[in-house]
Amino acid sequence: MRLFRLLLALTALLCTGAPASAQFFAGPPKAAPSLVADSEAVEPGRAFTVGIRFKLEEGWHLYWRFPGDSGAAPQVEWQLPPGFEAGPIQWPLPHLLRAEGDLFTNVYEEELLLPVEIRPPSVLPAAPFVLKAKLKWYVCKETCLPGGEEVSLEMAAGKATASNGELFSLWKSRLPEAGPAPFDSAWKRTPEGWQVTIKGTGITDKTELFAIPPTGLGAEHPELLSSKAGEITFKVRAPEASLSAKGWRGLVVLNAGDGTRKGWEVPETGGSSGAPTNEAPAGQEMPEGGLAGVLWAAFLGGLLLNLMPCVLPVIALKILGFTQQAGQEPKRVFRLGLSFCAGVFAFFLALAGAVIGLKAAGSGLNWGFQFQNPWILAGLISAVFVFGLNLIGVFEITLSGGTNAALSSLAGKQGHGGAFMHGAFTTLLGTSCTAPYLGVTLGFAMSQPAPLVIAIFLTIAAGMSLPYLVLTSNTTLLKFLPKPGLWMERLKQLMGFIMLAVAAWLLGVLGNARGLDAISGACAFLLVLGFCCWLLGILRNRAVALLLALLLAAGGFFLFLYAPLRTSPASVRAASAEGWEPFSPERLLAERAAGRPVFVDFTADWCVNCKVNERVALARPEVLAAFEKRGVVKLKADWTSDDPVVTAELKKFGRASVPFYLLYLPGTAEPQVLPSLLTPGIVLNALEALPVK
Repeated sequence: MRLFRLLLALTALLCTGAPASAQFFAGPPKAAPSLVADSEAVEPGRAFTVGIRFKLEEGWHLYWRFPGDSGAAPQVEWQLPPGFEAGPIQWPLPHLLRAEGDLFTNVYEEELLLPVEIRPPSVLPAAPFVLKAKLKWYVCKETCLPGGEEVSLEMAAGKATASNGELFSLWKSRLPEAGPAPFDSAWKRTPEGWQVTIKGTGITDKTELFAIPPTGLGAEHPELLSSKAGEITFKVRAPEASLSAKGWRGLVVLNAGDGTRKGWEVPETGGSSGAPTNEAPAGQEMPEGGLAGVLWAAFLGGLLLNLMPCVLPVIALKILGFTQQAGQEPKRVFRLGLSFCAGVFAFFLALAGAVIGLKAAGSGLNWGFQFQNPWILAGLISAVFVFGLNLIGVFEITLSGGTNAALSSLAGKQGHGGAFMHGAFTTLLGTSCTAPYLGVTLGFAMSQPAPLVIAIFLTIAAGMSLPYLVLTSNTTLLKFLPKPGLWMERLKQLMGFIMLAVAAWLLGVLGNARGLDAISGACAFLLVLGFCCWLLGILRNRAVALLLALLLAAGGFFLFLYAPLRTSPASVRAASAEGWEPFSPERLLAERAAGRPVFVDFTADWCVNCKVNERVALARPEVLAAFEKRGVVKLKADWTSDDPVVTAELKKFGRASVPFYLLYLPGTAEPQVLPSLLTPGIVLNALEALPVK
């Protein structure tokens, strides 16, 4: 296993160069955040409330969930102990602020507490419990300043006795009421927006209405149309795209004579909505078919993964190995097949563990992460390059036990360790081609509890392993394979060139992510690796050869590749000749508010299926002409490097992989999701719903 030790050493060398420092935007002192809890300790299975507290300097303000004409609401990303869950933010009643130019915003001043329910598990992990929250906000006065900070709160295990009672009592009294509203509300559609009539308030003092449009859409501040005893009517203007969407709500606030304020949320259908609700993120609910359907989809996706273009070249080597083994003892062939399958299972189990661990730390793991991290990508390029040179015959490695075998013995008489590593390596390369069959399943898995995550990943592994298990368990099937001969050596060499082609493709991915310096440095480093492989092939003293190869590889890495990998990601590429523009949530919202159709292409340079779809469908002249005739705005969400904005957008739809395609039609709240494998006909049929300009 010396070769594997060498590769592991190189991988460790590459990974040690990765900067580990987290990046946080240091917020301005105009808003000082902290966390407080309404309980002294954490009791198993008993929910408690944590408040995100902001203290604001005089004259500065933060924004409500729907900020109004400008601004943005505070955002939170939790990092909780294992098994802990956080509910949605509970938004206290806002105040209306009118600025110059008739700009209306919904704000909080002086101090703000945003309650969030925290649900601990029935069996607590080891104490103490550190609750962390990554916060982002905009604090404004005459100007607006973005802020961001990570705050934390440490709690012990014990009986849940009350804490900060006065503070939480005050702010909970400022939340919308949970019971039925003591008035009636009626919504009437108009050409410009809505007319909302409130009847029977029983309060003659000021009544306020705050519009809550569907998520991601906009509206102007409600205007008072008429007011008479027991009845008041507001007008809410909204763009057509927002107006046509479903899910409108309003916050009605009644101001009593003593200065107290009470509010109720009412839906557009009228009546009381009861307790305020927040929409659950897409992809959190069980897909149709239940758990059995999810596991079946995972198994089928793993099975079909063997047919993807990323996996087929490596599978050819495995079939070659089965051919070489056809004359061997059946039990040995079966044991080697089991070792290969064990490598597949180990890889998927490691991914499941990474997902669970990062979720517990408040982070996440997207599918294809190894192609987004430049350090891991550089290690993968190096490994594929070395494998390719070995298959061509540049060098061979003497394995333990005195058996001479080429690296192609990963598919032949290489022993159980090599079969295991080959199974893991095959799966590693296959992860960039999973979206057509596993995109929805993986997105669902990454939002579920640990046992279900493990079950789904192991089911995918079972599907991928099934053909090898069947083939090696019945040696009579091996007799149908071609007999060994010179063609096997030629096939092995051909696979070597295919592996080098894979390395060239990954070099392009690295170059697009880190720029020209990175691809130049990587090429120089691969030249050094090629020389190291040549030394391994000509030197008889294996220990000296390995030592020289390792020293030269380390020197080449630090000389040519270390600095380029430390640079910031390459800037967003300019719009292409076909009119594609960079994606951003703000741009999407603006185009939708203007009533224009939008097509969003979630793609990555390392995604083979993305590139196939672009050439076969999206770049076809008839498709581009249809986009142009119907005035479709084309946005490209590039996920080549780990982009948190694109990641968040994918998570909204329960996805953890690309390709992914959305078509937003004017007048609809939800986009149309196109298949992961496109044809010109699929895109053109989707565009038929749009009128020609």
